[in-house]
Order: sequence, then structure tokens, then C-alpha cells
Amino acid sequence: MSENNELETQKSEETENPNPDGKGNRVRKITNYLLVGVASILLFSIVSDRIIPSTDNARVKGYVVPIKPQVSGQVLDILVQSNQPVKEGDVLVKLNPADYDIAVQQAEQNLEIAGQNVGAQTAAIAASQARLTSANVELENVKLQSNRILAMAERGVVSKSEADQARANLATARANVINAQADLDKSKQQLGADGEDNSQIKAALLALEQAQINLERTVIRAPTEGGVSNFSLSEGFYASAGQPLMTFVSTESIWIEAYFRENSLGNIEAGDDVEVALDFAPGKVIKGKVTSVDWGVDWGQNNQAGKLAQANNQTGWLRQTQMLPISIEFNHEDAQGLLRVGGQADVIVYSDDNFVFNSIGKLWIRFISVMSYVR
Repeated sequence: MSENNELETQKSEETENPNPDGKGNRVRKITNYLLVGVASILLFSIVSDRIIPSTDNARVKGYVVPIKPQVSGQVLDILVQSNQPVKEGDVLVKLNPADYDIAVQQAEQNLEIAGQNVGAQTAAIAASQARLTSANVELENVKLQSNRILAMAERGVVSKSEADQARANLATARANVINAQADLDKSKQQLGADGEDNSQIKAALLALEQAQINLERTVIRAPTEGGVSNFSLSEGFYASAGQPLMTFVSTESIWIEAYFRENSLGNIEAGDDVEVALDFAPGKVIKGKVTSVDWGVDWGQNNQAGKLAQANNQTGWLRQTQMLPISIEFNHEDAQGLLRVGGQADVIVYSDDNFVFNSIGKLWIRFISVMSYVR
């Protein structure tokens, strides 16, 4: 009787807990699979971060410069609109050239006057030369006469007073030659060098050149290919030299600056292939190359003399990671019309020729690019 009760109790327990060992095995298997999956993902993440490092901390960079007039004047005409693309040399703004045109004409007149002055001084040199020649001829005549009179005075033919007068005439003739030579030297110094090397001519030419440059500067042109923005300008506005009128964004030289974690830069070198997904152009991937890896960043340790050093409190295994920038160039034709300075981008670098990891990286960056539609 008791044996029958034990059998019934065992059957009821088996009915209530069917296959207890099988259920425990399934839980252990699922747990093991999860652990293996997490470990595999962690290992893949560590390896891929060295072979195909990626970041979403990237910005489009370019040269942004203020357009400043080099001369002052009233704005006469505005030939560009805000955010309008322009080519190198296109006219942006014209200033009133009236004052500078007058300055050019005045400089031209001054140059002509300088030429006339040089001509007058040349005539003065010719006159001085003629006087010197006449003085030399007169000196020769006086010498001959004086020699004859002095010779006769020695023989007693003429009086001593006549001899003294001859000597005085000779001295006067010699003094006249010296004076004529001094006048000639003075005229030559006033004239200076010949032609355009003359100091007066050179000064007048320089003044004319400066006036012409100032006149040309009344036309403000685009320095490179790009676009203008951030300006509120109207005709009649007085533009002061050195004061910005608008902002110019150059599209001739645009690059991407991407920030990577320090431990992701181990294999990145200049020349590595890069693919970029721009937020401005979802679904499109642009190819490029690493041009440089920056040597460092400012980390807030600029200690001043007279103060104690500041300690950095970021310690431990999970301290905040340091980001370092790299510069990336790309084919501008592929990105024509897609670039905006300051725009965000995702970047992946192929630092090795590993086919498996590179293929995964290409799929990932394209997935990120498509996901830009919903950002």
C-alpha cells in the first residue's frame, strides 16, 4: 500500500515539474550565448577602433574672412546679394571714385610739372656750362695778355702799376672760372639723375601710382571663389577703410576637422583613405584622405607665473577621454554644393587594408549616412 502511494507521489511531482534539467540547460545556453555575443562585440569594437576608427565629432572647416575696404568712400553700387556664390575677381561693391579720380589727375599734373622743372633745370645746366666755357676762354686770354705785360714790365717797358693790374685781371679770370664751375655743379645737383631716375620724377611717379591704386581700390572684388553672407549694406552707406562690410566664405580651400579619441589614433597616418557622411547630404558618402594629425590640444594647463600649478582631477580607469583632431581633404568636385562651413559630419578612417573590417566600415558609414535623414 505504501509503495503505491510513493509511486503516485513521484508521478505527481514529475507531472508538476516536467524535465527540470532541460529547462536549466536552456537558461545556461542563452546566458552563455549572451556572454559570448557581448564579448565578441566588445572584442570587435576594440579591434575595429584601431583598424577602422570612426567619429561623429567632425566639422566642415574653411577660411572665413571679413571684407574690408582699403579706402574710405560712399557706397555707389552693390553687385552681390547675401549668400550668393561668386567667382574670384567678381565685383562685390563699388565705392564713389570721384575723389580718387581727382587725385589721379592731380598726380598726373604734378608729374608733368616735375618734368617741366627738370627741363628748366636742364636749361640752367646748359647756361652754366656756357658760362664756364666763356670763363675758361677769358682766362686763357687774360693769361696771354698778363704774360706779355709782365714780360715787358721785367724789361722796364711798362710801369709796375700796369703789371699789378695784369696780375689782378688774371686773378679775377681765375675766380670767374671757379664761380662758373660751382654754378654748374649746383645745377647738376638740383637736376639729379637723368630721366626716370631723377628724384623729382621718381617722387611724382610714386604719387601717381599710389593715386591709381587708391582709385582701383574703390572697386571691391572677391578674393577667391566662395560666397558672401552676414551683411546689411545699402547704397549711400559710407564705408570706412578697415571696417568690415560683409563676411566672405572661401570655397576654394575647405577641409574637414574630425576629433578622435586618443586610443583611436594609433594607426592613423597622413594619406589614409577616409569616407565622410555629411549631415547636409543624407545618403551620400564622400571619399577623402587624411592630410595631417595634430600634435596636441590645449588641455587647460596654462599656469601663470606667481601661481601654483593646477592639478587635473580626472583620474581612474573610466576618466574622460581626450579628443585630438585630424585634418581631412577631399575632392571638391564630388562635394560641389554640399558643403557648408561649420556643418557636421561622420567620419571613418581605413587605416589598414583589412578587407573584412573595411567592408564592415563601408556598410556602417553608409548606414549612418542614410540615418541622417531622421536626425
